Amino acid sequence: MPLKLKDLSQYLNFAKKLVNASERIIKKTPSHRLKIDFKSDKSPVTKIDMKIEKELRSMIIKKYPGHDIYGEEYKNKSNNSPFVWVIDPIDGTKNFINGNGNFGTLISLCIDKIPVIGIINCPDINKTWIGIRDNGAYCNGKKIKKSQNNLNLSKLYFSTSGMTAFKSNNKNKKYNALIKKTKYATFGGDCVQYGLLAEKRIPLVVESFLKPYDYIPLVNIVEESGGIISDWRGNPLNFQSNGDVVASISKKAHQQFLKI
Repeated sequence: MPLKLKDLSQYLNFAKKLVNASERIIKKTPSHRLKIDFKSDKSPVTKIDMKIEKELRSMIIKKYPGHDIYGEEYKNKSNNSPFVWVIDPIDGTKNFINGNGNFGTLISLCIDKIPVIGIINCPDINKTWIGIRDNGAYCNGKKIKKSQNNLNLSKLYFSTSGMTAFKSNNKNKKYNALIKKTKYATFGGDCVQYGLLAEKRIPLVVESFLKPYDYIPLVNIVEESGGIISDWRGNPLNFQSNGDVVASISKKAHQQFLKI
């Protein structure tokens, strides 16, 4: 049964409050003042990442103490609840550190393991994309027309966050084949590229080595705008997915990518 917006309105309004809290923290700290640490996988993390997630967790626990929380920077909070809040405090931390506006806060609510609300909030470029299951996708409050095209890969370019997505031998072969089949590639988009895909400004996004907090918030935004998002085998994304992600506004191009 399709979800009605009125049934999700309290959660959507609360998710927007989480986004506002994150944005306030980001705007208080210029990127050139950041103290940078590195995780065990050598990816950078700042105190702002930690501060945002800590604040959002506190807000969720206060409002919905029985809900679960799945985040990037802290241990997951599990009560075996059907409600799970997914948080990536800053997706695109390298861009954030470098003063590049292609970063954002990702928030999602899943009910019974199904994403029902997804938000990408990018304060530096003044963009907020929201996807609501069965109720559309929006950019800065304006509904995005739900559509797709049927173009071949050869007519499209693709976007990816960086070459690390293809660092294994098998994935590098896929990249080389994709380069030959498409017009060209762009790099460094992180979460922003999925919002632009929802707006039909980017036709194809290909990434790998993502975590659930990286991709779960994207699902509703892409699908409710008419796009397709899956793993590299065409399976729907969930918490057990392997981190290989492809999103497209062309069903034909999506299928062609899966066959590479």
